[in-house]
Amino acid sequence: MTKDRFPKRIALATDLSHRCDRALDRSLLLATAWQAELMVIHALAPPENATLFGRPDDVPSWRRPPDPIRAARDHIYRDLIRENPSADITVQVETGSPAEVVLTAAKQAGPGLIVTGVARDELLARVFLGDTVERLIRKSTIPILIVRDRAFEPYKSMLVTTDFSQSSRVALEWAVRMFPDAALSLFHADDVPFAGYLGRSEVERQFEDFGKDAADKFLAEAGLSTTAAQQVNRVVEHGSPEALLRDYAEKSRRHLTVVGTHGGGFIYEALIGSTARKIIDAVPGDVLLVPDPAKRKT
Repeated sequence: MTKDRFPKRIALATDLSHRCDRALDRSLLLATAWQAELMVIHALAPPENATLFGRPDDVPSWRRPPDPIRAARDHIYRDLIRENPSADITVQVETGSPAEVVLTAAKQAGPGLIVTGVARDELLARVFLGDTVERLIRKSTIPILIVRDRAFEPYKSMLVTTDFSQSSRVALEWAVRMFPDAALSLFHADDVPFAGYLGRSEVERQFEDFGKDAADKFLAEAGLSTTAAQQVNRVVEHGSPEALLRDYAEKSRRHLTVVGTHGGGFIYEALIGSTARKIIDAVPGDVLLVPDPAKRKT
């Protein structure tokens, strides 16, 4: 695979807290592997009009607080140079709403991927999405990698979720192009209504047969060769997708979960979740969200 098929730029959205350390490590790994520029984006709260000493312009320069934008840039550069002195890095620090700062910067610079971290509720021992990540998921036209795991090595395996739609095919194609060396598994699950009344064993058998046939067609339409498709592990199950994904993640080796998002205006923003959001909450590891450009409405 040639370098030209990888993104030339990756964006890391960070709040400079420890929650983004793993996202930083993963973005550096990807930037090195793809020979891409790493663009670090950080948002600052709008400055106050006055300090304890009065308005900034009313006090001597030596008594003024340090410029917060410069301080944030220096902080980021110090961390990145310590982690990887040879990395190709740019830093953008702006004041404003974090999600809007990231989206605006990404629209202007055109990265191929946005990487970010998640918050952690130490009391409940679980991770959860913050408001910024929620808004990025809803509005970004660029794939988003949500990092939870430590970035010890490149992804060795990935699980692509599918409902056999065009959007999930776009996600599969993008993931295979970006991570060609990762072992691929295809995951499809659905909770058939009234299965208990219809005869669960028969429903499950028919569902599995349908899923395997649909998976074969899906992989062929995604451009995988017959040989490559035969190497794909197919996971076709009857039941709740998010519950099954959580169980699969807990019982298998660490992997990247890939989800295609349909996108599209107000209705999408209101329902982001229905399936995609539940998957993000359920899966304990890294999740890659790939929007379908053909269905994205801005």
